[in-house]
Amino acid sequence: MVPRVQVVATTFEGTRAALLAAIPLARGLDTGVTIVVPRIVSCSGDLDAPAPTSELIAKRYQDIAQFIGADAEVDVFASIGVDELLAHICAVGGPVVVGGPVGRWLTSPEERFANRLALAGCQVMFVASGANTTQRRVAA
Repeated sequence: MVPRVQVVATTFEGTRAALLAAIPLARGLDTGVTIVVPRIVSCSGDLDAPAPTSELIAKRYQDIAQFIGADAEVDVFASIGVDELLAHICAVGGPVVVGGPVGRWLTSPEERFANRLALAGCQVMFVASGANTTQRRVAA
């Protein structure tokens, strides 16, 4: 069985664009979609403490997925840093979809995160969203 397609929650528009790309990918692979919502905490003691907003965050992303027409699970993942989040996503395996704006001259944070996932060995698809989707570096 193919692991679920993971969508990394970024901005609203980025997550929406990633979900729109992940739905047909998941259908083609005959698997489901999981939205990974990062929750960065300040210290390791806060990792096990339930955050009262985690359920609200999960509900918000579940509503976004249902509005688009996806039946997605939501994984609110608490970590003390980006490296732990990268390890969690790569450990699950399967394709990962990251959406976000495309930087005009410099890469956006979402693009840099997708690049780090690829360097860690994940199968990554970056989906552009935002105003700069067609304005790439151009030679003068």
